[in-house]
Amino acid sequence: MEYRHILCSVDGSELSEMGLKHAAYLSKTTGAKLSIIHVVEKWYRAADVVTTSPEWQKIHEDWLNKGREVLEAAARKARDGGGAHIQTVLKEGDAAYEIVAMATEHRMDVIVMATHRYSSVGKLFAGSVTDKVSRKAPCPVLWVFK
Repeated sequence: MEYRHILCSVDGSELSEMGLKHAAYLSKTTGAKLSIIHVVEKWYRAADVVTTSPEWQKIHEDWLNKGREVLEAAARKARDGGGAHIQTVLKEGDAAYEIVAMATEHRMDVIVMATHRYSSVGKLFAGSVTDKVSRKAPCPVLWVFK
């Protein structure tokens, strides 16, 4: 399998850093472009209570700035890990939907995501972004377990 374009989702957690390390390694060994995506879900999830007030606009901008910080830190770590041709993408909305949409639009060869080990029953009741992405992804999804 030849990898030309790898997608890795990050959320700033220690767990997502594990996925990023694997994505950077794959990028380094294959020379594939590495796209790192962070999805800000808070604004999307708060849509029912959001107003046009200056306070909400400030909160929104703060959430976006934190997302940019997460991406900058991830790109730095990926470069340190030998990742090649790194780009970052900040999106807003439902994380699973945005990840699948980007993978589809850019014809990704693989999506790398870190996840906890949940039992089948745990997934049934809680679900996870990783599980949702895996069900809809147009390409293989590499799960990195802690």
